[in-house]
Amino acid sequence: MSHATPRVTRAEFALLAALVCWGLFPVVLLLIHAADTHTRLTGADGLVGADGELGGDQLQYLAWIRDASAHGLAADLFRLTDIRRVYLEPLFTISGGLYRLGVPLVVAYMVFKPIAIGALGIGAIAWARRMFGDRAGARAATVALSLFLATPGADLLGWTHVGKGGLAFPLFLLGSELHGADKIWGYVPSAIALGLMPIALLATERALAIAASQRPSRAGRAGPLALATAAALIASWLHPWQGVTLILILAGLAALRRGRGATTLAAPAIAAALPLAYYYVLSHADPAWSLASTYEATKRAPAITLIVGFGPLALIAAPGLRRPRGEMIEQALLLWIAATFVNYFVNDSFPPHAYQGLAFPFSVLAVRGFQRLRLPAIVGWLAVGLLTIPGMVSDARKLIRTFDRPLVQYYLPHDDVAALSWVTHHAPPGGVLAPTPFASVIPSQTGRAVWVGNGYWSLHYPEQSKLVQRLFRGHMRTTVARSFVASTGARILVADCDHRADLSKALGPMLASTHTFGCVRVYVLSPR
Repeated sequence: MSHATPRVTRAEFALLAALVCWGLFPVVLLLIHAADTHTRLTGADGLVGADGELGGDQLQYLAWIRDASAHGLAADLFRLTDIRRVYLEPLFTISGGLYRLGVPLVVAYMVFKPIAIGALGIGAIAWARRMFGDRAGARAATVALSLFLATPGADLLGWTHVGKGGLAFPLFLLGSELHGADKIWGYVPSAIALGLMPIALLATERALAIAASQRPSRAGRAGPLALATAAALIASWLHPWQGVTLILILAGLAALRRGRGATTLAAPAIAAALPLAYYYVLSHADPAWSLASTYEATKRAPAITLIVGFGPLALIAAPGLRRPRGEMIEQALLLWIAATFVNYFVNDSFPPHAYQGLAFPFSVLAVRGFQRLRLPAIVGWLAVGLLTIPGMVSDARKLIRTFDRPLVQYYLPHDDVAALSWVTHHAPPGGVLAPTPFASVIPSQTGRAVWVGNGYWSLHYPEQSKLVQRLFRGHMRTTVARSFVASTGARILVADCDHRADLSKALGPMLASTHTFGCVRVYVLSPR
């Protein structure tokens, strides 16, 4: 077994540069559009969020950061009842500390984007170097596929716009989960976790090799084992699905090795299990996390989706299969694939997230398959291009079309900024009632909780959202409107420019004051 450490090649440097450009692409688009429209960024930079809302997940991240800045632990601010500060997440806690020190919220959130780019790029290069040594072309192809792999089926439906139902969304979701570089777009915790997965496995392999040597050095073994343990802990904490996959891989290694090296394998496995235990307690003890877990217990895709999505990839990877012959990293390679699908079929919390990271083992098998078939180099590179570039172009096109619209999830006009600033600094204490999707930006921009605003984290989101829309469009009778507003427990109502109905008459004696900021109105209710 060779542990040579060949130099990083020009091709790998080029791929790292491409990853940097890809990761910063959304930020550049957002800044350009914000400057052109004279709006302020909310900080959201992802495409798909809670309940299909654009930017929904990132707005929750930002709300957690703002809440953590004041309280250490964060709460779900997309509800007005039973708010509990129970969430500790390393990245959001650090960002919260930066925000408390005066760093702008968006900057405090974005500070981990370069770290995510570095972690993902280093993880991919380390993985390729271990699997292919000094074969520069094979390493570069492996890095490219690990970072930018797309599924032909998802790409085809994306380019041809074949319907919105049926296979379209499940295949889009499958492709999105597989594309590691896309996680830098708004899902920085996931991107860092993905980059740490190969690091954890490679460090475990090194620790096992040292332990198996004739004169193992305790100090020499401690370094790799500490790295494997730390990587497993952080990966699982940032993205629990990676923790489950990693534990399954390590358990499989212990079984295949018949207990040899069990102590070494146990350390990263236990580290990965600790955050999973924490999330399990949260999902059963906290009402907000219990609600989110219920929303995420979605149906698994039909078998045809897996066949169309993974079938072509399986055909490409099949020629690269070979017997591990007792080599730990080769065993881990195959176990990674098996663990991914076990995770998918067993885990009831949004199963598609289990696909993340599958590009790493696939990339190795695909490149080995090209080599085994003795295809001309140009054919191999053409295949790599077809498996990466169409998906990247499709994703970039979606991003441009989305960020070029004046969506409140991403951009706040001057009137919104003025109104939310007043709510933050001058309004009396209390929760906020506002129409969606405008309500989704209020927790992060003001630090206040809202009655409804996020598809995963707001109770009965579809029904509540419709009720709020009726109120702010002026479609509720006076008695119904007053009863509804009183039932929410909100102290402040904020109507954005898309909801211009004057609620002063409907609210009547409930009102303490009304404040106008351009086309935005803020209603302050009298204390009960």
